[in-house]
Amino acid sequence: MNKNPVFTLGLVAALLAGLASCGQPTLTTAAPAGNGSLQVLGVLEVTVSGIGGPQPQSTARLLRPIGALALPEQTAGLDLQALSTSVFNLGSRNTGTGKRYITATFKVRNAGSDGTASTVARSNLTLVAASTASAQDSTAIRAMKTFDGTAINTGLARSILPTHAMVFQPSSGSAILSSGGEDLQVFSEAEVAPNNFTRAGVALTSYADLGVTTVFPYGYVVRNSAAPAGVAQRTLSANPAAGQYDGRVALSMNIPLQPDDAAKTPPEGAKRDPFTFNMLFVIVTDPVTSVTQSLEEQSQGNTAVYARATRVSASNVNVLPGSSATPGASGGVTTRRVCQVRTAGLLGDVGPAPTYLVNTCP
Repeated sequence: MNKNPVFTLGLVAALLAGLASCGQPTLTTAAPAGNGSLQVLGVLEVTVSGIGGPQPQSTARLLRPIGALALPEQTAGLDLQALSTSVFNLGSRNTGTGKRYITATFKVRNAGSDGTASTVARSNLTLVAASTASAQDSTAIRAMKTFDGTAINTGLARSILPTHAMVFQPSSGSAILSSGGEDLQVFSEAEVAPNNFTRAGVALTSYADLGVTTVFPYGYVVRNSAAPAGVAQRTLSANPAAGQYDGRVALSMNIPLQPDDAAKTPPEGAKRDPFTFNMLFVIVTDPVTSVTQSLEEQSQGNTAVYARATRVSASNVNVLPGSSATPGASGGVTTRRVCQVRTAGLLGDVGPAPTYLVNTCP
């Protein structure tokens, strides 16, 4: 695992209003009654670079407020420091089994951009993926390039899929869950509809209010693993001391390795693999404490995901198609099957249709 230079990021607010003006339709699906809304804290862009090289690293930048649609600056934002970036390959690029797993991990402090500690505790801080008019292939990805700076071919960004943090296990030659890095969170489409986001207690009316074209129903939730078991493990306390970074969040994904192909330029697949890309997130607090079982952990059974739910006092367990977990309520926890997780495009898009992590709704 490669360590990154440390930086501090105060999350203020959002994108240029013009980024949202691409003429796309706006999703207006109503949020489920009683679910609670996502409180918006700001928008940021994470850059992962050096992928496939000896020293991959991750950084982030503020998307500065400007124009009528910009979010107001938060008096108690979020302070992030890059902690580590890990990259490993699995399988063979020329047999269709090759994948590259990427995880960018950050430390999180509940403080403003000037380092002033927040006076308000925050729970279930989540980085939810979003897109703008400048994004690649209508994904959360922008500026994806190869090692020599060449823009990646159209369509490849849609093959980047979210995961929990993964590590390579030499004894089995496989990818396994990185303990403590199970930060992937999925949502229903209704939960990421515009009117389920609030700012200063007021529901938004469109994604343009965020300066984005869409928000995807997946993201990554901040954990506080050093806290006692219970909701505290999802809470960053108010008034943290200087240098007190209680939170951790792992942004994890995989992408297919490009095969060698004499008909393409360059023919070597390794030279067409992504070397750098940017990824956009809306930062929210979620009133509902949930955990998600990823596709990669389904083969391990359900014990681990329910143990995580118990550890953070979750009320919801999200599972995906293929899980053996039974939907329904038991012991104060509701298991629900999220059958559709969009990772590119807008609902209703044609040519191309949206891309999904899973899409097997009845």
